[in-house]
Amino acid sequence: MEIPLAVNMRHIRAFLAIAQQGSFTRAAEHLALSQPALTICIRQLEACLGLSMFNRTTRRVSLTFAGREFLPTARRLLSEFEAALSNMQAHADSQRGRVSVAALPSVAAEWLPPTVSHFARTYPQVSIEITVEDSPGIYRRVRENDVNFGFAGQLKPAPDLAVRKLQAEEIGLVCRPDHPLANLRSPLRWRDLEGCNFLDSGNDDCVRTVLAQFPNLTQTLTSAQYRTNKAAILVAMIEEGIGVTAMPLMAVPREYRTILTFRPLREPAVDRSVYLVQRRNHTLSAAENRFIETALAVVDRLGNSRPKGPPHRKPASAAIMSKSSRGGAARPRARITR
Repeated sequence: MEIPLAVNMRHIRAFLAIAQQGSFTRAAEHLALSQPALTICIRQLEACLGLSMFNRTTRRVSLTFAGREFLPTARRLLSEFEAALSNMQAHADSQRGRVSVAALPSVAAEWLPPTVSHFARTYPQVSIEITVEDSPGIYRRVRENDVNFGFAGQLKPAPDLAVRKLQAEEIGLVCRPDHPLANLRSPLRWRDLEGCNFLDSGNDDCVRTVLAQFPNLTQTLTSAQYRTNKAAILVAMIEEGIGVTAMPLMAVPREYRTILTFRPLREPAVDRSVYLVQRRNHTLSAAENRFIETALAVVDRLGNSRPKGPPHRKPASAAIMSKSSRGGAARPRARITR
């Protein structure tokens, strides 16, 4: 039998109140309704079901057989309905939910750990899933609804995506501290890289910007023998003395920042920007919005804590000598400087 849609939780609450109180009068007081309004509500329920739910006498009200059969179902319906409302309210208050974000490896390592730490203190019941991708992969995942937002390192305008620039980081040379370019008189210029064994990091936007001004570097920057978009592999190859590369400081894994040298590159000065990417006209959940707000606060704090300019750098002869973390002969070791 089809139940008319007129049956709603108001009818269920009225039925349960009368069953519990055993009286229309007490049930009406409990629900803050007039007794005539409660009577009409029950009549509507009985008319919709085609069954009498109560035996009525002048002294007492009791459940009919149909009423007793319906009672556990009514209790379950009300309990599940109230639980669903409570759960939705928790989502609205960001107390529950799920955040799924895609990010560059450097962002995932630098920004997201403190973001998750701060976020979890206030919203401990929200689950977080972080997917590490390169920029094209992040745009693809956002567009295909695998994640609702991401932190990408290349600007790829698209009508279905909304993009917001968060931060720009200068591109610099990364090399061993005993490399000739590590101690060249400042400032270090892109043309100083000519003839170097340049390891291609896959940052094509950066290379195009430089080659527009210095086409003579085409051979050095575009004919690299070794190419990888994984920063951990790049810096390990640099540590082995295979070559040098250009990348933002944030992209250098932390464990290598006291082993390798970072020097800002000039003429031209090139930045790697990080963008917040999300689908246009898509409403994020309350938890996702709170997570983004937390991330932006972390980015602002980290940005303000960075030195404003490169400090004076001692020559390699004054660099600390230390053994490799894997053992072996001592080699120059210098902190990456900006």
